[in-house]
Amino acid sequence: MKIALISDIHGNYKALEAFLDYIEQHPADAIISLGDYVTDGPYPERTMALLYSMREKYTCYMLRGNREDYLLNNVGNKEGWKPSSANGTLYYTSQHITEADKAFFASLPTEREVCLEGFPPLYICHGTPGRVRGNVHQEEGLKEKVLADLPYRYLLGGHSHYQEIDIQQGKTYINPGSLGFAIDGVGRRAQFAILTGNVEGWEAAFEAIPYDVDGYLRDFTESGVDEIGMTLNKAIKKSLVTGVNYFFYCILAMEAEAKEQGLASMTELPETAWEKLAERFGL
Repeated sequence: MKIALISDIHGNYKALEAFLDYIEQHPADAIISLGDYVTDGPYPERTMALLYSMREKYTCYMLRGNREDYLLNNVGNKEGWKPSSANGTLYYTSQHITEADKAFFASLPTEREVCLEGFPPLYICHGTPGRVRGNVHQEEGLKEKVLADLPYRYLLGGHSHYQEIDIQQGKTYINPGSLGFAIDGVGRRAQFAILTGNVEGWEAAFEAIPYDVDGYLRDFTESGVDEIGMTLNKAIKKSLVTGVNYFFYCILAMEAEAKEQGLASMTELPETAWEKLAERFGL
Protein backbone atom coordinates (compact mmCIF):
# COMPACT_ATOMS: atom_id res chain seq x y z
CA MET A 1 0.00 0.00 0.00
CA LYS A 2 1.13 3.53 -0.79
CA ILE A 3 -0.07 6.64 1.01
CA ALA A 4 0.77 10.20 0.02
CA LEU A 5 1.39 12.39 3.07
CA ILE A 6 1.06 16.17 2.82
CA SER A 7 0.91 19.06 5.26
CA ASP A 8 1.03 22.86 5.46
CA ILE A 9 -0.24 24.03 2.08
CA HIS A 10 -0.71 27.57 3.41
CA GLY A 11 -2.80 28.71 0.47
CA ASN A 12 -0.25 27.71 -2.17
CA TYR A 13 -2.64 26.28 -4.73
CA LYS A 14 0.13 26.09 -7.35
CA ALA A 15 2.06 23.65 -5.15
CA LEU A 16 -1.12 21.67 -4.53
CA GLU A 17 -1.75 21.50 -8.29
CA ALA A 18 1.77 20.13 -8.80
CA PHE A 19 1.24 17.51 -6.10
CA LEU A 20 -2.06 16.37 -7.61
CA ASP A 21 -0.40 16.11 -11.02
CA TYR A 22 2.29 13.96 -9.41
CA ILE A 23 -0.32 11.66 -7.87
CA GLU A 24 -1.95 11.28 -11.28
CA GLN A 25 1.35 9.94 -12.60
CA HIS A 26 2.32 8.03 -9.45
CA PRO A 27 -0.94 6.68 -7.97
CA ALA A 28 -1.41 6.29 -4.24
CA ASP A 29 -4.04 4.30 -2.38
CA ALA A 30 -4.87 7.22 -0.10
CA ILE A 31 -3.85 10.76 0.85
CA ILE A 32 -3.25 11.91 4.41
CA SER A 33 -3.31 15.68 4.89
CA LEU A 34 -2.25 17.17 8.21
CA GLY A 35 -3.79 20.65 7.97
CA ASP A 36 -2.89 24.33 7.51
CA TYR A 37 -4.58 24.60 4.13
CA VAL A 38 -4.93 28.38 3.79
CA THR A 39 -4.11 31.86 5.18
CA ASP A 40 -0.76 32.88 3.68
CA GLY A 41 -1.35 33.26 -0.03
CA PRO A 42 -3.59 34.68 -2.75
CA TYR A 43 -6.86 33.16 -3.95
CA PRO A 44 -7.64 30.74 -1.07
CA GLU A 45 -10.82 29.82 -2.95
CA ARG A 46 -8.63 28.06 -5.53
CA THR A 47 -6.97 26.01 -2.82
CA MET A 48 -10.36 25.07 -1.40
CA ALA A 49 -11.67 24.00 -4.83
CA LEU A 50 -8.67 21.71 -5.29
CA LEU A 51 -9.12 20.22 -1.83
CA TYR A 52 -12.79 19.46 -2.43
CA SER A 53 -11.93 17.86 -5.77
CA MET A 54 -9.16 15.81 -4.13
CA ARG A 55 -11.60 14.49 -1.53
CA GLU A 56 -14.02 13.40 -4.24
CA LYS A 57 -11.37 11.62 -6.29
CA TYR A 58 -9.21 9.97 -3.61
CA THR A 59 -9.56 8.29 -0.25
CA CYS A 60 -8.50 11.08 2.09
CA TYR A 61 -7.77 11.35 5.78
CA MET A 62 -7.70 15.05 6.60
CA LEU A 63 -6.98 17.08 9.72
CA ARG A 64 -7.28 20.76 10.44
CA GLY A 65 -4.30 22.79 11.61
CA ASN A 66 -3.75 25.90 13.65
CA ARG A 67 -4.40 28.18 10.67
CA GLU A 68 -7.91 26.76 10.35
CA ASP A 69 -8.37 27.22 14.08
CA TYR A 70 -7.41 30.89 13.71
CA LEU A 71 -10.17 31.35 11.14
CA LEU A 72 -12.75 29.44 13.18
CA ASN A 73 -11.92 31.41 16.32
CA ASN A 74 -12.29 34.78 14.59
CA VAL A 75 -16.09 34.88 14.51
CA GLY A 76 -17.22 38.45 13.84
CA ASN A 77 -13.55 39.42 13.44
CA LYS A 78 -13.17 39.50 17.20
CA GLU A 79 -9.40 39.34 16.70
CA GLY A 80 -9.51 42.70 14.94
CA TRP A 81 -7.74 41.61 11.76
CA LYS A 82 -7.27 44.36 9.18
CA PRO A 83 -5.05 45.31 6.26
CA SER A 84 -1.67 45.42 8.00
CA SER A 85 1.70 43.76 8.19
CA ALA A 86 0.72 42.06 11.46
CA ASN A 87 -2.39 40.18 10.33
CA GLY A 88 -3.31 41.34 6.83
CA THR A 89 -2.84 37.89 5.28
CA LEU A 90 -5.25 36.43 7.82
CA TYR A 91 -7.73 39.25 7.14
CA TYR A 92 -7.51 38.66 3.38
CA THR A 93 -8.17 34.94 3.76
CA SER A 94 -11.11 35.54 6.08
CA GLN A 95 -12.70 37.67 3.36
CA HIS A 96 -12.20 35.01 0.68
CA ILE A 97 -13.52 31.84 2.29
CA THR A 98 -17.16 30.88 2.70
CA GLU A 99 -19.28 29.69 5.58
CA ALA A 100 -19.24 26.28 3.90
CA ASP A 101 -15.44 26.33 4.01
CA LYS A 102 -15.52 27.13 7.73
CA ALA A 103 -17.99 24.33 8.34
CA PHE A 104 -15.66 21.98 6.49
CA PHE A 105 -12.73 23.03 8.67
CA ALA A 106 -14.82 22.61 11.80
CA SER A 107 -15.72 19.06 10.75
CA LEU A 108 -12.06 18.01 10.71
CA PRO A 109 -10.25 16.71 13.81
CA THR A 110 -6.80 17.99 14.80
CA GLU A 111 -5.58 14.43 15.36
CA ARG A 112 -6.82 10.87 14.90
CA GLU A 113 -5.95 7.22 14.42
CA VAL A 114 -5.79 5.79 10.91
CA CYS A 115 -6.30 2.03 10.79
CA LEU A 116 -5.95 0.20 7.49
CA GLU A 117 -6.65 -3.50 7.55
CA GLY A 118 -3.49 -5.57 7.39
CA PHE A 119 -1.15 -2.66 8.21
CA PRO A 120 0.17 -1.18 11.46
CA PRO A 121 -2.02 1.74 12.63
CA LEU A 122 -0.87 5.31 12.19
CA TYR A 123 -1.49 8.19 14.56
CA ILE A 124 -1.72 11.52 12.77
CA CYS A 125 -1.72 15.07 14.11
CA HIS A 126 -0.95 18.57 12.91
CA GLY A 127 1.61 19.50 15.56
CA THR A 128 1.88 16.92 18.31
CA PRO A 129 -0.80 14.87 20.09
CA GLY A 130 -2.78 17.20 22.31
CA ARG A 131 -1.12 20.34 20.92
CA VAL A 132 -2.04 21.53 17.46
CA ARG A 133 0.91 23.97 17.56
CA GLY A 134 3.40 21.57 19.12
CA ASN A 135 6.64 22.03 17.17
CA VAL A 136 9.21 19.28 17.56
CA HIS A 137 11.76 21.27 15.56
CA GLN A 138 11.74 24.23 17.95
CA GLU A 139 10.99 22.70 21.35
CA GLU A 140 13.88 20.70 22.74
CA GLY A 141 12.85 17.34 24.13
CA LEU A 142 9.26 17.55 22.88
CA LYS A 143 9.59 14.79 20.30
CA GLU A 144 11.21 12.43 22.79
CA LYS A 145 8.45 13.01 25.33
CA VAL A 146 5.69 12.63 22.73
CA LEU A 147 7.09 9.36 21.43
CA ALA A 148 7.62 8.00 24.93
CA ASP A 149 3.93 8.59 25.72
CA LEU A 150 2.63 7.42 22.32
CA PRO A 151 0.78 4.05 22.28
CA TYR A 152 1.48 3.65 18.54
CA ARG A 153 4.52 2.67 16.51
CA TYR A 154 4.03 5.48 14.00
CA LEU A 155 3.36 9.19 14.47
CA LEU A 156 2.80 11.48 11.50
CA GLY A 157 3.03 15.21 12.21
CA GLY A 158 3.46 18.50 10.38
CA HIS A 159 3.55 22.16 11.46
CA SER A 160 7.34 22.58 11.59
CA HIS A 161 7.74 22.71 7.76
CA TYR A 162 10.82 20.47 7.98
CA GLN A 163 11.01 17.03 6.38
CA GLU A 164 12.06 14.60 9.05
CA ILE A 165 12.07 10.95 9.99
CA ASP A 166 13.25 9.84 13.39
CA ILE A 167 13.20 6.36 14.91
CA GLN A 168 13.61 6.04 18.66
CA GLN A 169 12.14 4.05 21.52
CA GLY A 170 10.84 1.58 18.93
CA LYS A 171 8.65 4.27 17.38
CA THR A 172 8.86 6.28 14.17
CA TYR A 173 8.09 9.98 13.71
CA ILE A 174 7.54 11.20 10.14
CA ASN A 175 7.08 14.81 9.03
CA PRO A 176 6.50 15.35 5.29
CA GLY A 177 7.62 18.99 5.40
CA SER A 178 5.48 21.70 3.88
CA LEU A 179 3.77 21.35 0.52
CA GLY A 180 3.26 25.08 0.09
CA PHE A 181 5.88 26.74 2.30
CA ALA A 182 8.93 24.50 2.37
CA ILE A 183 11.77 25.46 4.71
CA ASP A 184 14.62 23.62 3.03
CA GLY A 185 17.21 26.30 2.26
CA VAL A 186 16.56 25.74 -1.45
CA GLY A 187 13.16 27.20 -2.29
CA ARG A 188 10.81 26.81 -5.23
CA ARG A 189 9.86 23.25 -4.27
CA ALA A 190 6.81 21.49 -2.84
CA GLN A 191 7.56 18.89 -0.17
CA PHE A 192 5.64 15.75 0.73
CA ALA A 193 6.23 12.09 1.55
CA ILE A 194 5.17 8.73 0.19
CA LEU A 195 4.57 5.99 2.74
CA THR A 196 4.90 2.40 1.60
CA GLY A 197 3.42 -0.18 3.94
CA ASN A 198 3.21 -3.90 4.46
CA VAL A 199 2.21 -6.11 7.36
CA GLU A 200 5.56 -5.47 9.04
CA GLY A 201 5.48 -1.68 8.98
CA TRP A 202 5.77 1.58 7.03
CA GLU A 203 8.66 3.20 5.21
CA ALA A 204 8.79 6.85 4.13
CA ALA A 205 10.36 8.40 1.03
CA PHE A 206 10.59 12.18 0.85
CA GLU A 207 9.76 14.11 -2.30
CA ALA A 208 10.46 17.73 -3.31
CA ILE A 209 9.02 18.72 -6.68
CA PRO A 210 9.04 22.01 -8.62
CA TYR A 211 5.91 24.04 -9.22
CA ASP A 212 4.97 27.33 -10.89
CA VAL A 213 6.48 29.65 -8.30
CA ASP A 214 6.72 32.64 -10.65
CA GLY A 215 3.05 32.35 -11.55
CA TYR A 216 2.18 32.12 -7.89
CA LEU A 217 4.24 35.21 -7.04
CA ARG A 218 2.40 37.18 -9.73
CA ASP A 219 -0.86 36.20 -8.04
CA PHE A 220 0.16 38.11 -4.92
CA THR A 221 0.05 41.36 -6.87
CA GLU A 222 -2.89 40.52 -9.14
CA SER A 223 -5.10 39.37 -6.25
CA GLY A 224 -4.52 42.50 -4.19
CA VAL A 225 -3.19 40.59 -1.19
CA ASP A 226 0.17 42.41 -1.40
CA GLU A 227 -1.52 45.66 -0.47
CA ILE A 228 -3.31 43.98 2.45
CA GLY A 229 -0.48 41.83 3.86
CA MET A 230 2.33 44.37 3.39
CA THR A 231 5.64 43.43 5.05
CA LEU A 232 4.72 39.86 6.01
CA ASN A 233 3.63 39.26 2.43
CA LYS A 234 7.10 40.27 1.30
CA ALA A 235 8.55 37.85 3.85
CA ILE A 236 6.35 35.03 2.55
CA LYS A 237 7.45 35.62 -1.03
CA LYS A 238 11.14 35.71 -0.14
CA SER A 239 10.68 32.51 1.86
CA LEU A 240 9.12 30.77 -1.14
CA VAL A 241 12.09 31.47 -3.42
CA THR A 242 14.86 30.90 -0.86
CA GLY A 243 13.51 28.16 1.39
CA VAL A 244 14.52 30.34 4.38
CA ASN A 245 11.79 31.17 6.88
CA TYR A 246 11.83 34.96 6.70
CA PHE A 247 8.17 34.94 7.74
CA PHE A 248 9.04 33.33 11.09
CA TYR A 249 12.09 35.53 11.60
CA CYS A 250 9.96 38.63 11.07
CA ILE A 251 7.39 37.45 13.59
CA LEU A 252 10.10 36.76 16.19
CA ALA A 253 11.72 40.15 15.60
CA MET A 254 8.48 42.08 15.94
CA GLU A 255 7.35 40.16 19.00
CA ALA A 256 10.68 41.02 20.62
CA GLU A 257 10.33 44.68 19.67
CA ALA A 258 6.79 44.84 21.04
CA LYS A 259 7.98 43.33 24.32
CA GLU A 260 10.86 45.80 24.51
CA GLN A 261 8.43 48.69 24.06
CA GLY A 262 6.06 47.31 26.67
CA LEU A 263 3.28 46.59 24.17
CA ALA A 264 0.79 43.74 24.51
CA SER A 265 1.53 42.34 21.05
CA MET A 266 3.19 43.13 17.76
CA THR A 267 -0.19 44.21 16.36
CA GLU A 268 0.28 47.46 18.31
CA LEU A 269 3.47 48.36 16.45
CA PRO A 270 3.14 51.03 13.73
CA GLU A 271 3.69 50.22 10.07
CA THR A 272 6.86 52.31 10.14
CA ALA A 273 8.39 49.67 12.42
CA TRP A 274 7.47 46.98 9.91
CA GLU A 275 8.97 49.02 7.07
CA LYS A 276 12.27 49.22 8.95
CA LEU A 277 12.10 45.44 9.44
CA ALA A 278 11.63 44.95 5.71
CA GLU A 279 14.80 46.94 5.07
CA ARG A 280 16.66 44.93 7.71
CA PHE A 281 15.78 41.60 6.06
CA GLY A 282 16.03 42.86 2.49
CA LEU A 283 12.42 42.02 1.71
